[in-house]
Amino acid sequence: MAKKKVGASADLSSRAPQAKIDDARRRRQSTRVKKAPSKKSNSSHKAKSAPPIADVDPTDDEIRVRAYFISERRRRFDLPGDASSDWLEAKRQLLSEIGPR
Repeated sequence: MAKKKVGASADLSSRAPQAKIDDARRRRQSTRVKKAPSKKSNSSHKAKSAPPIADVDPTDDEIRVRAYFISERRRRFDLPGDASSDWLEAKRQLLSEIGPR
């Protein structure tokens, strides 16, 4: 009766199928798209709404910064206007962002 060699080759052949399975699992897991966690709806909870916006005019600093950028754009594109028109435009833009009263 011939003796079988017990060594590294026998060990690799028995582990090879399992190693292939493990490699396939790792590849499959790495390419999966993770799903966003599902949101459970609860009818007892109301939808959160934004708090009401008070009638607040934009501050002078906010208008000043916006007017600065308007003037820079106006100068870059050589548009007509002056500082007072930039101020009024800045105030108009900020008021329109706040929304209707």
